[in-house]
Amino acid sequence: MNVNVGSLIRRERQRQGLSLRELARRVGVSASMLSQVETDRTRPSVSTIYAIATELGISIDALLSDAEAGSDAADAGALPVPVPAAGAASAVAHRGHSLGELGCQLVRPENRRKLELESGVTWELLSDLLPHLVDFMYVTYEPGGRSSSSGKLMRHTGTEFAYLLRGKLKIQVGFDEYVLQAGDALAFDSSEPHLLVNEGAEPAEGIWFVLGRRLTPESHAARVAMPAERPVRVLHRGDGHLPGPDASPRDPA
Repeated sequence: MNVNVGSLIRRERQRQGLSLRELARRVGVSASMLSQVETDRTRPSVSTIYAIATELGISIDALLSDAEAGSDAADAGALPVPVPAAGAASAVAHRGHSLGELGCQLVRPENRRKLELESGVTWELLSDLLPHLVDFMYVTYEPGGRSSSSGKLMRHTGTEFAYLLRGKLKIQVGFDEYVLQAGDALAFDSSEPHLLVNEGAEPAEGIWFVLGRRLTPESHAARVAMPAERPVRVLHRGDGHLPGPDASPRDPA
């Protein structure tokens, strides 16, 4: 099911007492552009939707639901407990339960909440079991699709784990580029500037985990603190489309 996020963004912005111009300034887009997003007259890019969600303190689950985002932003400790409907074909999230009360969640393909973004990118939510901890999505990049229409690299808190099911997808992290093919997996620190582009002739589809996106920059920095030079560890090189063991790390500074 397709979801229009504009009304939810506007509702949450107003709930937090932010003007259209102020949120646009924080996100780094024009007020006119944000107005078009809120009225569903244009689709935001991946980088813009991440920036909006981060500024409003809401999860991707909240953006892909018809529920009020305020309860999610106000109570980051509340956990959803899915209650299966008849036939276990779908689940309804209820908040305010402890981790020990969490059950299972089954999401059929026809019940996935889908967000179509700018330049041929689609997110399909695979679970909202722990929306404040992890974003778990089926991601599609159509030919020519990219995470930023302008080609600008984005950054946000968290760690991304990507597994490509089909097609090819170029992922730039800092000054390094990786071309993922079906079966390849890549993990990287999302606070590093990055850009995703499908330069092929067929859709690139994969499974995405974004862990810790809603951490504060300070807590995320403490969690991933590592030496200044971090060589890339290649666990599987496939046909040589990922860097080999002799690839030397490049300093983005």
